[in-house]
Amino acid sequence: MEKKVKLYLLLVIAESGKGDPISARLTQNAFGFVSLFGHGTAKKQWLNLLGIGNIDKDLVAVMLDETQIANAKAVLEEEFKIGKGGGIAFSLRVQSIADKRVLQFFTGETEVE
Repeated sequence: MEKKVKLYLLLVIAESGKGDPISARLTQNAFGFVSLFGHGTAKKQWLNLLGIGNIDKDLVAVMLDETQIANAKAVLEEEFKIGKGGGIAFSLRVQSIADKRVLQFFTGETEVE
């Protein structure tokens, strides 16, 4: 009987410089992750007027299973203030991955040759 795994893609948009610490904290048991640098689209004059200032952002994408997603969201909220002014995070259910071999690789059931 096959083991069914529900995977989620957790996307985090955080202040510039927080991507690496977030990645380090969340990816210990992750199936895969990537950190990217982003640049917001708002005009700098408006951000300065509002006191926001920096439009540079870090984007962290982490693939987790259903048992890890709630814990990851709690860590983001408590340690990095994501959702409380320090950025935003949301998760998407991964309904399919290229094929069974790719899923087995992500879940650690097989290794790349």
